Formats: sequence, structure tokens, C-alpha cells
Amino acid sequence: MTQTAAAIRILAVALWVGGTAALDFVEAPLRFSSGILDRNQAVGLGQDVITRWIRAEWALGVVALAASFVAASPRWSVWLVVLMLAVVIVQGAYLAPAMTHLARGLDFVQRVPDDSRYASIRHLHAAYAVLELIVLAAGAIVLAASTRPVKR
Repeated sequence: MTQTAAAIRILAVALWVGGTAALDFVEAPLRFSSGILDRNQAVGLGQDVITRWIRAEWALGVVALAASFVAASPRWSVWLVVLMLAVVIVQGAYLAPAMTHLARGLDFVQRVPDDSRYASIRHLHAAYAVLELIVLAAGAIVLAASTRPVKR
């Protein structure tokens, strides 16, 4: 049971980190640079993708945390998973909805120069990006530590 839980934990964290990295470093840049979508379409698609991904992150976080307890993972490792889950809760419950709310009705192609909502979105997006790096780093540490042999 403990080995199965450890494998589930590793799989959940690997999917979480891998999905986050794929969205951050492949999907988002491609969405904005492909030339297929204008900036308004790219923002709208990004809102849908992030909303769905956040739900997946929450599920993966709960699975990883539960499996961490069953697998009797090191305490520091459990706390990193808790940190990761807390971060995505903040992203999904506050930051993403706040950015989506501010973006309603904005034109990202023909920007209105004096609209302060653009600056507010930039600040929220910067906070979101910093938190994304925390999730990636914490997840990478959890995964790297899980490759070390167990001390008996």
C-alpha cells in the first residue's frame, strides 16, 4: 500500500509539474505568437485553458497530498505539496478570477491608453507568474527527492 501511494504521489506531482510547464512554456507563448489568433482571442482562450487547468491542479494536489500521507512521505515533502496546493488555490480562487473580471470588455488589440485595468491585470499576472514558479520549483524538489533511494 505504501509503495502504491508513493507511486500515485509521484505520478500526481509529475502530471501537475509537467502540465504547468507545458502550459507556461509551450501553450501560452504559442497562443500569443502563432499569428492564428489575435490578442483578444488569445486572452479569451487563455482564460478558458487556465480555468480548466486550475481545476485539474486542485484535483492533482488533493491526490498528491492524500498519497503523501498514506505513503508516509517525509514531513518537509508533505509541506511542499501543501504549499503547492495553497498556491494554486490562491491562483484559482483569487488571481485568475480577478484578471478575468478586469479583462471583461477590454480590447487587447486596440488598447485604451488611460484604462488602469491593463496595469492592474499586469500586476495580477506578475503575481500569478511568480506563484507559478514556486509551484514548479516545489514540485521539482518533490520529484527529485523521490528519485533518491529510501534509507532503511
